[in-house]
Amino acid sequence: VANHRDATVYVGVAKVAGGAFKAASLNKLMRSEYPSMRHVNQHSTRSSVGAFVVNLPGVYSHHNRTEVIYTLLIDARDFPCLPSAYVLTPVCADIAHVNIYEESSFSIAPGRRLCAVCVGEEFAKVQWPKWQDAEESHDFKMGIFLDQVRMVLNNPNPDDNAR
Repeated sequence: VANHRDATVYVGVAKVAGGAFKAASLNKLMRSEYPSMRHVNQHSTRSSVGAFVVNLPGVYSHHNRTEVIYTLLIDARDFPCLPSAYVLTPVCADIAHVNIYEESSFSIAPGRRLCAVCVGEEFAKVQWPKWQDAEESHDFKMGIFLDQVRMVLNNPNPDDNAR
């Protein structure tokens, strides 16, 4: 704070509006369906989680149904707005899934190139806005998002190519 005295500091809409995923909700999901979940310190506080890592099963491609465990970085800084999912592992060169984009740079991890997961236009533009405004708990809403990501990872859609 002393370093920024009399300076204009951008905090971001999510912080001002109280955005981000609730830490208590992350703990609930960790204890149930997603034991691999862990928050990212740089994007989290005691009460909110702006980003977390989780392992989800999927398949290699629509031609090869071999199971792959994808380690994902979930950007929830603007939650309950639609989160984003990025693949940490496997590396881009080892990904053949048609609904995972080629690697690029993203603000959640500047200096690291990540592959974004396409959750589908129908989910992003029609289904999620309804869940976003629903009177449901944070853990329920995040569970809906993670279920969609898991569904995409297990059911590649070659008609909706990302790569």
